[in-house]
Amino acid sequence: MPKMPKKTGSVWNLDPAHLTWPYVLIIPGVFVVSGMVGIIAGDFIRWGGLVLYTTFIFGFFINDSRRFFRERRFWQLTTSLLAVHAATFLAILLRIDEWKLLWFNVMILELPPFMLLRNLLLRNIANE
Repeated sequence: MPKMPKKTGSVWNLDPAHLTWPYVLIIPGVFVVSGMVGIIAGDFIRWGGLVLYTTFIFGFFINDSRRFFRERRFWQLTTSLLAVHAATFLAILLRIDEWKLLWFNVMILELPPFMLLRNLLLRNIANE
């Protein structure tokens, strides 16, 4: 199996000079539309925060795992981790009345166990 090329740069660099006005209007647009359809701020923070932080955590995890993209076990692990993550936070968010956006920062603590599981499960592939 051919080896994937090593990463030479980060795809996570954000250059504000490349933002165009349509993209800048998306964020306020989401707030306006959510207000028009009756989504209250608490729900927006709760569910929007879950989507945002989950996207960041799993985006980082997947980006850091490029060398495993061709491995079925990697995708099975990632799907399982996402399912457990989503079920856990859904259970928490449905039972707690008030949830602050900053409380989602605990999700960052998931990354080390995710990477440890990935490395243990795919140990022989990482050594190639």
